[in-house]
Amino acid sequence: MGALAGQALHAADKAWRRYKNSKDHAALCDCIALSKAVLDHCPIDHPKRWSTLDQLGRTLRKRFEQKGNAVDLEASIGYHEEELSICQTGHLGRESALNNLSIALLDRFKQTGNSADLDDSIRYLEENLAICPIGHSGRLLALNNLGIALLDRIRYLEEHLSIYPIDRLDRSSALNNLGRALLDRFKQTGNSADLDDSIRYLEENLAICPIGHSGRWDALNNLGRVFQVQFERTRDKTYLEESISLFKTAAAHGVSSLSDRLSASSDWIFTARKYHHSSLAEAYSTSLYLLNRSVLLASNIHDRHVRLTSTRIRGREIAVDAASYAIETCQLQSAVEILEQGRGLVFNQLGNYRTPLDDLEAVNRELADQFRELSAAMEQSALSHQAEQKRVVNGEDKIESNSYQRLMNTWDRTVEEIRQQEGFGSFLRVTPFPNPQKAATAGPIVIVNISQYCSDAIIVQETGEPLLVPLPDATLSAVTALAETLIETTTHRPQEAESDRILGDVLQKIWSIIVEPVVLQLTNVLKLRKGSRICWVPTSRACSLPLHAAGSYMPGDKNLPDLFVSSYAPSMSTLLRARTGYQPNSMLSGPRWLVVAQPAAEGEPVLSHVGLEVDTIRRIRMDAKVVEGEDCTRDAVLDSLKNTAWVHFACHGHQNVTDPFQSRFSLLTSNAPLTVLDILKTGLPQAELAVLSACHSAAGDRSTPDESIHLAAGLLFAGFRSVVGTMWSMDDEDGPKVAKIFYEYMFRNGPEGVDCRDAAKALSRAVKRLRVRRVPLERWINFVHLGI
Repeated sequence: MGALAGQALHAADKAWRRYKNSKDHAALCDCIALSKAVLDHCPIDHPKRWSTLDQLGRTLRKRFEQKGNAVDLEASIGYHEEELSICQTGHLGRESALNNLSIALLDRFKQTGNSADLDDSIRYLEENLAICPIGHSGRLLALNNLGIALLDRIRYLEEHLSIYPIDRLDRSSALNNLGRALLDRFKQTGNSADLDDSIRYLEENLAICPIGHSGRWDALNNLGRVFQVQFERTRDKTYLEESISLFKTAAAHGVSSLSDRLSASSDWIFTARKYHHSSLAEAYSTSLYLLNRSVLLASNIHDRHVRLTSTRIRGREIAVDAASYAIETCQLQSAVEILEQGRGLVFNQLGNYRTPLDDLEAVNRELADQFRELSAAMEQSALSHQAEQKRVVNGEDKIESNSYQRLMNTWDRTVEEIRQQEGFGSFLRVTPFPNPQKAATAGPIVIVNISQYCSDAIIVQETGEPLLVPLPDATLSAVTALAETLIETTTHRPQEAESDRILGDVLQKIWSIIVEPVVLQLTNVLKLRKGSRICWVPTSRACSLPLHAAGSYMPGDKNLPDLFVSSYAPSMSTLLRARTGYQPNSMLSGPRWLVVAQPAAEGEPVLSHVGLEVDTIRRIRMDAKVVEGEDCTRDAVLDSLKNTAWVHFACHGHQNVTDPFQSRFSLLTSNAPLTVLDILKTGLPQAELAVLSACHSAAGDRSTPDESIHLAAGLLFAGFRSVVGTMWSMDDEDGPKVAKIFYEYMFRNGPEGVDCRDAAKALSRAVKRLRVRRVPLERWINFVHLGI
């Protein structure tokens, strides 16, 4: 800000003080003009911009109050809206911005009668109250302004209601809004008369909304909420039972949208869990079903993922919370089944289209052929990656493409017809225990369930009952904090010593709160031998943690990499699918081993060690097929993958956090990378092992961690049985070092003895070599193995 702007700022402050003392209109106008001059010299990122916007908004509203010119009020609202956009959560000026914008909107509501302004005003005031806790200097003002706004809303709604005759069906909206407003005011004032009136209006609303009426879902759900509040006030269990019954009915209201029904089931879960109601297991089951159907309603996987990230529900991690309840009630097998059903929905739905049909063909070949044909069409639609066009009909989300809607309905009917066949009643239903235990043939599977309610590990062996390991210190907040620290450290990459200190602390905490309790059970109870394989199936934010590298790293202590060989799997069913039907090759011939090498992708930094990495592989197998340089295009790689058993990628990798199916390997040109979606579309009948010597190839996802959508998981789902990837950026010079030790171990018995099931141990040996060379922690804990 220059000298002239500084002078204008000083003069504006002086004019404002003069106005406050004298109420002189000319002083107010001077303040406005001078503040506008200051604003002209404050660009978007200037530290004085928000406070100047605040002063402009307040002074213009004052002038509106004096002269009644609506132009001043509109300008005031505009300045306060910009101020609020600058003052994000935690900003010093957010309280003032929320308060002043809400008052200006309330003034406009009084001028125009537009109820949207009143609703926005109350929303901003409620947020303002939330950031002014008891004892805060601004709380009294926040309460006062919110009370005024709620009173205005109720007066407006009472007038609105009086317009409609009692026998009018469209009276429903007015009753519903008035009932909700009175409930809001009760929550602020505690006046029981408001709660009683809210119940009266909402009960009348439900009475005039017959089954099939578009307003019935609102009537059911809002009355359920008000009865819940009445139960909290009176402790009369009749109200609790009514509340649960109403939420349950709203969740089953077939003419409402699936997102609305899912919201009702969320209220049902919240209430049942809070008050230990016996219907909680049913509420979770209902929510999991509705979530699955809501996701499937989108015609392609991109939009299915978008639906998961935007789900209107208290906590998207329904499955981990449902599993935590099953664990609380000592139903470990049910907990495993719930996690298999409710996580990885997008890949699970794709997996349904690829279900083996050998047994069905033996019973009804025609029905098997019909299902195969429909599934191929459903998969083609799912992998189209075109944004859905949807409309709302009778309150239900409808896909604009009627052809997909018809296809989905036909597919559903065919699935039901298959279930009518003798012996196929569980077709495409959640796999019941003990079937998932078949995935544990190579060693115990450790499911790490991190929920807002409790955290536990479940150890699943090939036989016997699952073993529970409580993790009381692995709270959701603690695990989230560790995951965020990892992201911050591996993204901004501080100096080596500082990075090692931070990551060492993270590994020690992971060991203490998650891994050590599991290791004690594996060694002391299960007597698992040193060097044995274990497979981690983490959930929630634990999906971003390097569990495989946990340890105290104190002199003399054994850390997890010294005790067991770790792998990961998105789910037990993914691991089981990778194991099913696998037979090791008696000979891995060159054309069936593909090396994809691109050191100089367009627009990317040059990877100077890729050539050495390729030479390292060629020394082990001279006849490996190498696609590199100018030949390394998407089409060439996809064509070669179709006949490949093993593939090694040495190139840049990128995780797309907003659209994970567009996560990519960078090849020759920037406009034609190889994406997860490209790989999923490609048939890979011979796929066995994929080594991804590329950055972020197994990176976690903040928004939907339980979906496990990244390059490594995409290859695993596409048919590769064993995948090596990286959790974040890798150092280029580590590629050749890891490749040498890894493939020397894989080929230790010659080409006739190769087996992709050795990949986890091969990676363990390669990483140990890096540790011996004392490379920084960030580099060696980066490598992970997924699959068999």
